[in-house]
Amino acid sequence: MLSRNDKPNREYARRIIENAVEALAGVHGLSYNRIAVRNQKTRLGSCSSKKNLNFNWQIVKFPEEHMKYVIKHELAHLVHQNHSKHFWDYVMMLDPDFKIHRRWIKENYRKFIK
Repeated sequence: MLSRNDKPNREYARRIIENAVEALAGVHGLSYNRIAVRNQKTRLGSCSSKKNLNFNWQIVKFPEEHMKYVIKHELAHLVHQNHSKHFWDYVMMLDPDFKIHRRWIKENYRKFIK
């Protein structure tokens, strides 16, 4: 298990997240400005209007498919900067099982985010 204060583990998490973002964005033809990976107490990720992606480093503690959902959710914000029906339709296109991942995260994320 990754420790919140363990800098080498945070760097390892950064590499995992950056590699996953690059791969998923590439597969879906999406471009972004930069990726920031930091410790956040309440957010799993965010996307700015300048196409900067931010992720909580602790999402690497999730099972891989749920971590990838967080990334896909933020990638969807590159196209739709809101949570409209169009946004959720786009998320569905990126990840047809997104409802399963959302439910799992709602039920379990506090076990992983410290």
